[in-house]
Amino acid sequence: MRARFDGQPPQAVFQVGDDRVEVWDADDFAPWETLDWPAVRVLRYRQHKRDGTVIQAEWLTDFSIAKLGSLSFYLIAKSRWRSRTRALTTAKTVMAWSTFCHHEPNSILIVWLLILLALVIERLYRLRYLHRGEHGIRSAMNLLDSLWLSLGTRNRLDTS
Repeated sequence: MRARFDGQPPQAVFQVGDDRVEVWDADDFAPWETLDWPAVRVLRYRQHKRDGTVIQAEWLTDFSIAKLGSLSFYLIAKSRWRSRTRALTTAKTVMAWSTFCHHEPNSILIVWLLILLALVIERLYRLRYLHRGEHGIRSAMNLLDSLWLSLGTRNRLDTS
């Protein structure tokens, strides 16, 4: 990739907001043996910000240039970072997580545990409430109450 793009002029230059974006784009790289793609597309971009900062990154996909243009690919790649930045900003300001260290080992562990918790809750919802049955459509609050109550232990009545 470096041999292909380094020293070459950009294939396109876009103005995105206040930024000037240079792109190099090729969709004929061979996939490595464990990658089940017919070909690998590499988009390298160099984003020149107004304050002189330059951001350079490479993104990989299996979408061909014919299916997804360079500018669209760039915007999709950048939107991922905007979503992440927005979530971190919310965590730091609204939730007062001012010391939120998202690259620390404990933070990474907490994120994975929260993801697993969300998956468990989603699975419980599917197992308990998306089956065929006699119950009607539940309101969101009723579903939350039912799910919350069903997570608790059930005490058996002592009839002796």
